[in-house]
Amino acid sequence: MNITSTGIKRPHAKFERLGECLYRKGGAIYARVRVNGKLNWRSTGTDNPADARKWLKKWRNDGWLIANGIEPKGVVLQRQRVSAQEIIDAYVKAGFPTRKMRPKSPYTVKNEKYCVNPVLEYFGQMPAASLTLGDCDKYLAWRSSGGYVAKFTVRGKPQTMQTRGGNRAVDLELVVLGNALNLAVRRGVLSSNPLVGRSRYTCASEIRHCREVAPTPGGLGKIEGWFRGRNEAGVADTVCFLAYSGLRIGEALAMEWEMVDWSEGILHVKREKKGITPWVPILSEMEALLRDMQKRATSYLLFPSPFEPGKPADASAIRRRLKAACAALDLGHVTPHGLRSYFVTQARESGLSDAEIAMLIGDKTGPAIIAHTYGDVRPDHLMKQAHRIRLTAAQPASASKEASSIGSSNTSPHVTTGFTLSH
Repeated sequence: MNITSTGIKRPHAKFERLGECLYRKGGAIYARVRVNGKLNWRSTGTDNPADARKWLKKWRNDGWLIANGIEPKGVVLQRQRVSAQEIIDAYVKAGFPTRKMRPKSPYTVKNEKYCVNPVLEYFGQMPAASLTLGDCDKYLAWRSSGGYVAKFTVRGKPQTMQTRGGNRAVDLELVVLGNALNLAVRRGVLSSNPLVGRSRYTCASEIRHCREVAPTPGGLGKIEGWFRGRNEAGVADTVCFLAYSGLRIGEALAMEWEMVDWSEGILHVKREKKGITPWVPILSEMEALLRDMQKRATSYLLFPSPFEPGKPADASAIRRRLKAACAALDLGHVTPHGLRSYFVTQARESGLSDAEIAMLIGDKTGPAIIAHTYGDVRPDHLMKQAHRIRLTAAQPASASKEASSIGSSNTSPHVTTGFTLSH
């Protein structure tokens, strides 16, 4: 390569000047144009001077449009042709970044990967720039009717299952699509996000909180007894462990025996969702459970798969068996996350503050989420607390005389003192 006096790189062969900014070299004509403010050589791909002049005119016109904030027609057409699949593939390849281009937690990335599959199947071949809010409504109807068929593998065998997505599932999936569109806008692939301003299908009143799927202490005992009576000790152990620790099921199933610190009386935990407090106290019920499990242990995992001891048990299998137990015992529906709420409720009724409970379950949000999502008090506890209320103030005789003298100075002789709460 030769470098000219202006610092421009060009091939060794000499250029034959044909006219303003047009040069011939070999069998092609090159134009000297500015790209991003710098002089460069661009091949016109032709040996015809007339055609070369048209290319030079087009490049100059495109440069003027860009300099004045106007997109060239070719760029607009290209954006209109970009499919939703290309947009989503780029988002996945980028590692599911946040809008500030920061990495998300592994737990969030895992959930978004699940959401991508149905979105790709429905929106994949649609032009991303022409998506509308009406398409989102059609997607909701498609998911609700069981249009998506999930494909997965169970113990090495491919399986398919027709699935139905409710309002909340569809909202989460469309959030992932919106994240991919925002990344495309950031990178200049799209001029704007066509789904911006989309309202949610889920209403706050329709959301079922985990406290609504938590058992009572009596119900927990029945569930454990049902599993142990059917020789399903592994599932019974998992259910009790979740209720005694307040862990998420993903955190619990990953536990290994080396994480049990008997000397300190704690369980070392790897929290999900940017959780805090990487330990759980071993309470008396938990210690009895762990000692019993240790006698039957066959793996380095606390909850190994019954088919592959080197792998943790499957969370979906635990959920299915828990659902079957509740149906057989005629109990309300209980979920693994409801067992987390069970721990919170027991801690609340034992007198711990919401801030302390939030630390124990490793939730970074703090006491607000305990009161809003997890927190609950059972009717029997509520009744016991209600009987602590004192609606009249018991006062000594001297205080009573003083109060009567104060009351006599009021314009109304019937003013009474307010009620007080005993502590």
